[in-house]
Amino acid sequence: MSNFTEEQKAARISHFKRVIKYRSWFGWIFTFVGGSLFFVGFQTAQTSWLVVLNGILFFGYGLFMVKQAKRALAKLSET
Repeated sequence: MSNFTEEQKAARISHFKRVIKYRSWFGWIFTFVGGSLFFVGFQTAQTSWLVVLNGILFFGYGLFMVKQAKRALAKLSET
């Protein structure tokens, strides 16, 4: 980022923070949806193992998104 002016750097950092905020929000949404799918999969018939698997994957990816967003925001605040 050495070729950018201070104004351009500030705009890029502001945009990145906004993206990180939305990624964290969607991570929590994915986590909630995954937990719901997992619960629904166990409440329905025994043939719904794909719904349970989908719930596990959504839940895990949602937590990963939240963790990644927090780590990126912490790195950004260090500099």
